[in-house]
Amino acid sequence: MNRQSSTSSGLQGSPSGGLKNSQQLFKKSGSHGSPTHTAGQQEMLYHSVSSKTAAPEVFSLSVEELTEIHQTKNLKAINELGGFAGLAKILRTDLKKGIDWEKEVNFEERSALYGLNIYPEPPARKIWKIFIDSLNDTTLLILLFFSFISMVLGVAFPDTEDERPIGWIEGFAIFLAVAIVSIVVTVNDYSKERKFRSLTRESKKIEVKVIRGGLNHSVLIDTIQVGDVVEIEQGDGIPADGLCIESNQLKTDESVMTGEPDLIKKNTTDSPFLLSGCTVAEGSGKMLVTCVGVQSEWGRTLQSLKEADEEKGSTPLEEKLDKLSVNIGKMGMGFALMTLLVLIFGYWIKKLIHTTEWIPPAAAFKESWQEQNIVEVVKFFVIALTIVVVAVPEGLPLAVTIALAYSVRKMMKDQNLVRHLAACETMGGANNICSDKTGTLTLNQMRVTHAYFGGRYFGDQLSSLLSTLNSSALQILIDGVVANSKANLVRIEDNKTKEYATQGSKTEAALLLLLVKHLNQTIDSYRERRHDLLSEERGCHLQLPFSSKLKRMSTVIPNPDGDTKYRLFTKGASEIVLKLCSRYMKTDGTVEDMSRDKESEMMRYIEEMANQGLRTICLAFRDVNPDREFTSRQDEMDYLENLDPVTLEEDLVCVGIVGIKDPVRPEVPAAIAQCKKSGITVRMITGDNILTAKYIARECGILSKDGIAIEGPEFRKMTHDQIAEILPKLQVMARSSPTDKFNLVRYLKKAGNVVAVTGDGTNDAPALKEADVGLSMGLSGTQVAKEASDIIILDDNFSSIVKSVLWGRSIFENIRKFLTFQLTVNVVALVLTIVSAISSTFVNETGGFKPPLSPVQMLWINLIMDTFAALALATEPPIPELLDRKPYGRKESLITPKMWVFLLGQSLFQLIVLFTLYYGATSFRNGAFSFSRNDDETRTVVFNAFVFCQVFNEYNARKINFEYNIFSGLFKSAWFISISLIIVVLQALIINFGYYDPTLIATGKNDGLHASHFTQTIPLNWYQWMLTVSIGFLSIPYGYLIRFVARMALRVIGKRSTKNRIADEFSESTTPESEL
Repeated sequence: MNRQSSTSSGLQGSPSGGLKNSQQLFKKSGSHGSPTHTAGQQEMLYHSVSSKTAAPEVFSLSVEELTEIHQTKNLKAINELGGFAGLAKILRTDLKKGIDWEKEVNFEERSALYGLNIYPEPPARKIWKIFIDSLNDTTLLILLFFSFISMVLGVAFPDTEDERPIGWIEGFAIFLAVAIVSIVVTVNDYSKERKFRSLTRESKKIEVKVIRGGLNHSVLIDTIQVGDVVEIEQGDGIPADGLCIESNQLKTDESVMTGEPDLIKKNTTDSPFLLSGCTVAEGSGKMLVTCVGVQSEWGRTLQSLKEADEEKGSTPLEEKLDKLSVNIGKMGMGFALMTLLVLIFGYWIKKLIHTTEWIPPAAAFKESWQEQNIVEVVKFFVIALTIVVVAVPEGLPLAVTIALAYSVRKMMKDQNLVRHLAACETMGGANNICSDKTGTLTLNQMRVTHAYFGGRYFGDQLSSLLSTLNSSALQILIDGVVANSKANLVRIEDNKTKEYATQGSKTEAALLLLLVKHLNQTIDSYRERRHDLLSEERGCHLQLPFSSKLKRMSTVIPNPDGDTKYRLFTKGASEIVLKLCSRYMKTDGTVEDMSRDKESEMMRYIEEMANQGLRTICLAFRDVNPDREFTSRQDEMDYLENLDPVTLEEDLVCVGIVGIKDPVRPEVPAAIAQCKKSGITVRMITGDNILTAKYIARECGILSKDGIAIEGPEFRKMTHDQIAEILPKLQVMARSSPTDKFNLVRYLKKAGNVVAVTGDGTNDAPALKEADVGLSMGLSGTQVAKEASDIIILDDNFSSIVKSVLWGRSIFENIRKFLTFQLTVNVVALVLTIVSAISSTFVNETGGFKPPLSPVQMLWINLIMDTFAALALATEPPIPELLDRKPYGRKESLITPKMWVFLLGQSLFQLIVLFTLYYGATSFRNGAFSFSRNDDETRTVVFNAFVFCQVFNEYNARKINFEYNIFSGLFKSAWFISISLIIVVLQALIINFGYYDPTLIATGKNDGLHASHFTQTIPLNWYQWMLTVSIGFLSIPYGYLIRFVARMALRVIGKRSTKNRIADEFSESTTPESEL
């Protein structure tokens, strides 16, 4: 247990002398002007008050002088200023009451001189830099290289001299496609960075406890002022640089600033300096703020950073996608190389054949290699590279980025503040949630509803306490509650129900409410009594903070009755504290020995209250006399600090036992039921009595009939094999320590589970780090717990955790949707290009090869259109049905068998219709059903049909588990509808670009019969539009056919497997034992 002794004596000196000599302590560098600020609002604030001369006159210490004191840890300078009291007077504050709120309403003068508690944000990447970074992609760089080569060769070696002025166009079109892709990626990355910076700022909205005008307030960390008195305790981050003016065995972790792993003990004498950015590891205390924002140690450290703190590393899903992309890329490279060899070899064979004497030379082939031939070979390389581009699903990383960015922003509205991107997707695969009870499963609105005092059980009749307990017993009860507590009650203005807001521990606040509502106390009276008991005039006191290991806390104060030197007050887990009691206090204030019958009676009432789901707390005290006299105050402090807590907390007098009700959140039972339906096991880990824990677990729906509930000490004694045996059915762990939680997480992960853990305390940090997803509590969680977590649950509500699971599954599902869509496009484009390339070797006698889809068209399909598809499918909102499925495993494949069926089925359909259009065009050209007049028009028809197949197939891809209703929830996805319309409009512009091509207009060829040099398309008539759109629309009914056939096949397979299983079971049951 941590020992804490308290004093506020501080550094001594004459306040008046300090004011007189303060100007002589430092070399003056100029006027007391405002420091350099990084935030715009600081600059505005400075200008608004710079004309005032009051600030330098009132505050006789400049920001540079205060900073120097803190940097050099100059205790002598503080003493010469008059100690803490003198420094406080200079800063126009008070060590007890803090800054006078009424005199300084908006702190303008103070903020203008000393600055605001705002730290410099790392500079955001400029949009032009993001654009340059987006081009840092091997495929895009190779494309840019070949587009440049294509432009040069197109101008240097055109097919005809008339085409020399426009020979650069095809290469430039490739360059333009790359530029568009880079712009889209840039805009998305820029938007993503802005959103994440906004979320980061949101996560830094930390509330701290300050004393202003003698009252306790909770304020945001960036509103802290120099001169504020701040209360800090274990788990808190230190909000600014300051001086420790009250220490209760305060120790800080300064490793983040100094690199030293050891905890640093802080006191008011020789080690009062506190550093911002560090955390309170043990104890509690108060600090006087001396430096804020950029003037603090942490602020100066942040100012030295030159680059944005971007999240490093890939998420698990991105790693899977990267691996998939690499494998597909290798396959694409193989196909591209094969296509290139076929084209070059075929071209060489045809040239060889057509330059022999027995076959007349064709116009396209000359006796020797000409520049024209070189241009054709370069075009073959462009086609091969385009195949690589088509094969590699570049849209996948973009889809992941969009899905995560979109989900993180939406999760914020569902009370989930995501700190690490990987947590989004990992939550979707979680199959175990280890949850705290208080505040997560319950409302954290604690009220004392039952009580046992003075050897008598009052039950829920608390109103009779005041009339039953005599004044001495009542006073001991009140003193034990107020002295052994840091919580506070706050009046709510205009509150007709006379309820109170609470600050600090909810359990301690419940005890304070007992005093106020049933024991005739007020907020002012209990605060005055606390101040009196813990005042410096009475002497030193010792605080033993709550230990999760010992399950109790104590405070030693000077005895108010004067019979002995000290009085110890203890409270904690009822059955544990009761075992330390050898006596009990009666209703008349007298003390009697604890008999076995009395102890059994108390244990019976503890169990009775626990069986009603009440948290039971035992209150006790004892009087303590030191075994020697003290020579000084410091001697007394040393004595208290060296007391052994184990021997100190013995031979106690039981004052009473209270039962505290913390109602289960109304929405929790339904959320737990949903988790079970989703294949997620919820386990409750609590420090409460096992009876209380089991009652609450049953009420929530966590503990089943065959479920196991154990206590932490029992769990610690079990062997690995015993734990492995009970693990599947372990549902409740009571009286647990943070170590128990950490070990449970490790066992679950070793068993192959994906584990999410909630935590709110500093000691929960190891378990939060160990878990696949650490979930800290936004309301009750310490800063240390929040820093260790991946997601902060802003409302501490378990149902918000379930929403994070839904979003995680939605991310994974949306990526699978896009993957199904993208791979269908890739397969069709690859097969179409490769087959046509090979066939051209045997049927094309004109020399060159024009693929069904030009490089520009394939880039449009694969880079630009797929980018839009990623945006449409990745932003599909989550559907509740996702929670009805079992969680995907840690190693589950990205592509499921259902996706393969859908992908190959659609690819087969599209290839059949596109090959029919491409190879059948010549046959139909002179017939009644002609739809193309030349090869360029044929390729345009094929291109348009291909695009509309993808447009309609995008709707099929919304449902990849053989669902019939592919339009379900369509109107909830505005992005999807908008993007579909945008693609159609852009496709129409591309097809009809021949009318607006400047090069065609210049030569008078914009008559709809000549292909655009940019897009390689000819404007289509209404008949061709009807044909291509109708072919694309057929993807939807064909998709229904795939679903129907697949469902029937699965049903038949399912029936057969069931029959086989039944037959096997029957044969096993009837096989003679001798044959076995």
